[in-house]
Formats: sequence, structure tokens, C-alpha cells
Amino acid sequence: MDELAAELHMSKKTLYQFFKSKQLLLESVIYDFFQNFHTKINKIIKNKDNNKGVSLLKQVMSLVQAQVSQCNIWAFEDIQKNNPKAWQIINRLEEKLINGELKKLLQEGRKEGTIHSNIDLDLIVLMILNNIKSIVVPEVVSQLSYSTEEVIDMLARIILYGISKPENTE
Repeated sequence: MDELAAELHMSKKTLYQFFKSKQLLLESVIYDFFQNFHTKINKIIKNKDNNKGVSLLKQVMSLVQAQVSQCNIWAFEDIQKNNPKAWQIINRLEEKLINGELKKLLQEGRKEGTIHSNIDLDLIVLMILNNIKSIVVPEVVSQLSYSTEEVIDMLARIILYGISKPENTE
């Protein structure tokens, strides 16, 4: 709190007038982060008429990647280890927002006939999120000869179309 108050050029007493505890400050930051995320994802979804298939999935994946990369991984590990209440809030909001919105998009694709009906949507969501968290990170992308955007594009295409070429219908 001392460091934060100094960075904000205010006294710690003034900071505590806005946030009665460190816990409330942390929870406020978490809720603000996810509210900002929610606003951005809704903007993409509302423009979905202009974006279909790969384009829409790429935009959502790019947003998730950008939001994840904004976060300090050490801070998340510290919260997970030392603040179970805040960690539960993060997990609940992540589940509700990211998983829920991705699943809604996939359900719409299924209704439109662009997503197979015999593939579990929860599994697809899990694949997307795990790909973003494990592949689309600076440490991994820097080892590849592609930009982050190119990696997201390839992952979106793999998820939507698979890795096999369509059989020749000649």
C-alpha cells in the first residue's frame, strides 16, 4: 500500500478512504480487469455480422491473448498461493466471461451449421484457452518465425478446419 500510495502521489490514509483494505483493493482491480475484458469481447461479438468464422475466432483469441499477456504471471501465482478468495473470484469471472462467451459463439456456429454437432463444445473451449495460455506467449512465440498475430491465425484455422487437407473430389 505504501508503494501504491507513493506511485499515485497520495497518502496511504487517502488510499484507505477509497479502499478499506488490501483485499478490497485487489478485488476491485480484478473486477475492473474483467469488466474491461467483458466490454471488449462484447464489442467483437456485436460486430460479428461483419466477421465470420476464422476472423471472429481470431479476434476473440487475440483479445484473450492480449488480456492474458497484460497480466503478470507472478502476480497470479502469488494470488493463487496466498489469497484463495481472490483466486476464486478470478476463476469464477474467467469461467463466466471467457469460457461462456466462447461457448456461446461456438453454439451459434453449431446452429448455423459451421461447427460439427458431434464435437463437445467444452472441449473446444478448453483447447482454445490452453493453446492461448501455452503457445501464444512471448516466450514461445519468440522461438517461432511468426508474429503473434500469425500464430493466432494458424491456431484459429487449425481449430476451425483441422490439419488435414480436404479430400480431392475429382
